[in-house]
Amino acid sequence: MLSLSELNSFQKNGYLIKKSNDLKSLNKIQDLVGKYLLKDSKKVRISNSDYFKTLHKYVKKNQLNGFRINAINSINKNSKFRDLYYNSSRELLDGLVGNEIAMQKKINLSIQMPNDNKSMLPMHSDIYAGESPFEVVVWIPLMDVKKSTHSMFITSPKHNVKINKEITKNKKSTILSIYNKYKKKFKFLKINYGEILIFSPIIQHGNVVNTTKITRVSLNCRFKSLLSPFDVFSKTHRNIPHFFKPHSIKPLTKIGFSFIDAVNKKKFHGSL
Repeated sequence: MLSLSELNSFQKNGYLIKKSNDLKSLNKIQDLVGKYLLKDSKKVRISNSDYFKTLHKYVKKNQLNGFRINAINSINKNSKFRDLYYNSSRELLDGLVGNEIAMQKKINLSIQMPNDNKSMLPMHSDIYAGESPFEVVVWIPLMDVKKSTHSMFITSPKHNVKINKEITKNKKSTILSIYNKYKKKFKFLKINYGEILIFSPIIQHGNVVNTTKITRVSLNCRFKSLLSPFDVFSKTHRNIPHFFKPHSIKPLTKIGFSFIDAVNKKKFHGSL
């Protein structure tokens, strides 16, 4: 259960870092990702954590995207992986989102090798890509991320408002120039393996070129309350069943959705 100070911290900062409530599930996630990545690279007899850190020694940069996509496909073919992901962050989700949850249909895998500018994700807010302001991103690094360029950066809701205004009003400015202007307002997060980051997609975030000698491997997935609005600012079909899938639902809600489906003669919630 989240404390009052943790709830207030999330509301103030737009994110929260907390140790997983289910390390067994998190360790299983690490094992499975290691298995899926090893399947497409040389067989090496080292721990998953060390393998992730040195992935750039086994996979060439020009092979990375195909390598990553193969691993993502394996992750999302395993139905148990979704339960592991949800279980590892359940305390955070229950406290911040609720216990009736819609989960993104596809879990994403990010791999950021040293000095690879193609894996860089500039400053952005997911809300401009059609995400709902009522969802959260659960970001899980599969190793310690303690050095700035090896992690991701994020800003606070206070500075986020100023940055968003600059983006919408000053269309001549590039994202990079705006980032450089507010660079000191961003914080590079330090997260230990076993800890989970949960943040609002409204908040500007991103990463820079990884100048460390360590590859970063992380997972991300979006969650929202099943009963909160979808497609708030756009009609991008970031809804059920196109983008989200119900994961935790109460019997009464099932009855309600079944009634709505019967009245509308449509199966929007057929997977419930």
